[in-house]
Amino acid sequence: MIIMNNLNRFAKAKSPIDSELLRGIPHFSSIFQDESLWPLLVRLSGDDGIAHIEQKQFKEGEKLVAKGQFDQMIYWVLSGNANVITMIKGQLKVIHQAGQGECIGELGVLRGAVRSADVVGGVGGVRVLELDWAITEKSPELAKDLYHLIALNLADKLDRAYDAQLRILANSLRLLQEKTSRLIENKRKLEKLLKSHHINFAEEPCLDHEQAVSHAIAGLRESLSLLEIQEQKYSLDRLGVV
Repeated sequence: MIIMNNLNRFAKAKSPIDSELLRGIPHFSSIFQDESLWPLLVRLSGDDGIAHIEQKQFKEGEKLVAKGQFDQMIYWVLSGNANVITMIKGQLKVIHQAGQGECIGELGVLRGAVRSADVVGGVGGVRVLELDWAITEKSPELAKDLYHLIALNLADKLDRAYDAQLRILANSLRLLQEKTSRLIENKRKLEKLLKSHHINFAEEPCLDHEQAVSHAIAGLRESLSLLEIQEQKYSLDRLGVV
């Protein structure tokens, strides 16, 4: 109850949201297990009476986050999608699409850095919970819990990205195996055709099927490893961490 007593004096929000919306934030219920605290959290505000936690709707193409600007807002998608957009080779590209439950903008706030990309409403718009990080100034205990919450959400995002990379790698290996098999089969057909027409050709040492696939896979893994090292500094941007 100490945290509630300390926070009551900041509960000045003129239009607080329904505290049940907080369930839309992954891990919120596990971090803030005392649900009697939730109605107080949604009433926290600055002296202007604007709540630190708001529900907002952004139209398709409307900016939640602007590249190059500094702010301290973190978002969770309640419904719809938000697109992370950046310039690649002179063209704007969607590098990530944030869906329901996903956190947006956390790393820029924690780093105290300007935004690295634009984030806009996706097709049909997006509905979000907006958290003003100024809320952490109300209480050290609250700040600690919110840092924990953000860490769990960021870990979820990295896990999803890792799983996606594994799927891409597995698919690439499968395609490589299929192409290698077709090449070897085509070579055999060619050899058979040449022999049927009594055409001789110099025999050259050739790897068998398993050796060819193994060598190709090893080469692909080495290339992916080098690419990962080369682009490591851009990885968080590609994940939509802005």
